[in-house]
Amino acid sequence: MKILISVLLLTHAILHLMGVVKAVHEDFLPTLSRSINKLEGLLWLTSAVLIFIADVYFLMASNYWPILAIIGAILSQFLITLNWQDAKYGTIFNLLILGISFPALT
Repeated sequence: MKILISVLLLTHAILHLMGVVKAVHEDFLPTLSRSINKLEGLLWLTSAVLIFIADVYFLMASNYWPILAIIGAILSQFLITLNWQDAKYGTIFNLLILGISFPALT
């Protein structure tokens, strides 16, 4: 189960990097329906870093990982709502992350 949770967090963090690259290179992923500005790209990067660090802390059995994962998932969901057509399936990842993280707070 530990490996599955780690893979979930890592995969979601990596997927956020698409938003970062799209903000820097407009022609990257031309199928995306909306362009992403630099500030929004920075938010995608912030969410990716938060979720990645949460994964590292999870693997180290630190008590801080759920807090980072929750903050990262909430920021992620905000970004998903801005890019709903292209990123709506990321909501599934966020719900899984929140479902795992909230019980781990205790």
